[in-house]
Amino acid sequence: MSHSPSSDAERIEIIRREVRAAGDAARTRYPLLANQNLIGMSVFLFAISGIIASGLAYWHGYLSAWVSIPLVAFLTSLLHELEHDLIHWQYFKNNKLIHHLMMAGVWIFRPGTINPWIRRYLHFLHHKKSGTEADIEERGIGNGRSFGPLRWLIMLDTFVGNLTRALLEAPKGKKLYHFARVLAGNFPLPWITAAVWYSVLGYHAINLLAPYTGFAPVWSAETIARFELLDKWVVMIIAPFYLRSFSINFISSNMHYYGNVDSVLKQTQVLTHPLFWPLQLFCFNFGSTHGIHHFVVGEPFYIRQLTASAAHKVMREQGVPFNDLSTFLRRNRFPEIQPQELGATANG
Repeated sequence: MSHSPSSDAERIEIIRREVRAAGDAARTRYPLLANQNLIGMSVFLFAISGIIASGLAYWHGYLSAWVSIPLVAFLTSLLHELEHDLIHWQYFKNNKLIHHLMMAGVWIFRPGTINPWIRRYLHFLHHKKSGTEADIEERGIGNGRSFGPLRWLIMLDTFVGNLTRALLEAPKGKKLYHFARVLAGNFPLPWITAAVWYSVLGYHAINLLAPYTGFAPVWSAETIARFELLDKWVVMIIAPFYLRSFSINFISSNMHYYGNVDSVLKQTQVLTHPLFWPLQLFCFNFGSTHGIHHFVVGEPFYIRQLTASAAHKVMREQGVPFNDLSTFLRRNRFPEIQPQELGATANG
């Protein structure tokens, strides 16, 4: 049985009312939550201090790369959530200097990401056009594509992946324009990040494969020293970036729908399946909680974590899909089955 737009609107309003009530209850229970600027700055300083401490510990031999990389990836997932909240002006809205310094900080410590001030425009557009062809932000992380090599490249490296997409798929006569737009939106930090990352990967690939090819590369002492230094920077900040970035791109591009979307009720699903827990660790439980944001935009990320249980209950009752794993086979198109039926049956 189909439902009229007014029925969808009623369901959306029920979800929003319950989510707001849960948020208000959390603030009443924990008065500290009223200090939103303080919390945001505390998370910012905690994450950056942890990243610097991890880097110094690795640099001086107290921490292995196998510990440092996932630790920093987790800490930068906090910065990603902060950036998202900053984009929505959640912190220091009335103190533009601190606000923009925080925007710069979350970019510097996640150096392969698109310029956050440009992302603000793309993200607001995402909320207006979510699930449609006009949703540039989601298309930019692979949403709506089949799982071929290009989608995997985009999820692994949005900068290089979207440069490749511009060259392969942009209309004739506009390839240079689309290529230049990607370059401009990612200047300068992703340029540097990609240059270092692929140089280091290439250097080690040559050394690894050389014995099997009969080719013996001769590196100067200066070149070896430079790559030893770059190796350290890769472990401290660049490899964690790619681990975290792939995690958020994979989760986000598959928990958002693309196509057959005509209301907020159909924009997202909730991903809580244990299969995705390793990725969720590096994107701060994004698949479980981000759908809440589409219904109540003005809540900071830590409130969504506190209210997730109550939010999930009402979202499931009102037909939001849970663990719709068939999205991988439909190129993320919203299923033809009615949302209330899917929400009631998916995830048991």
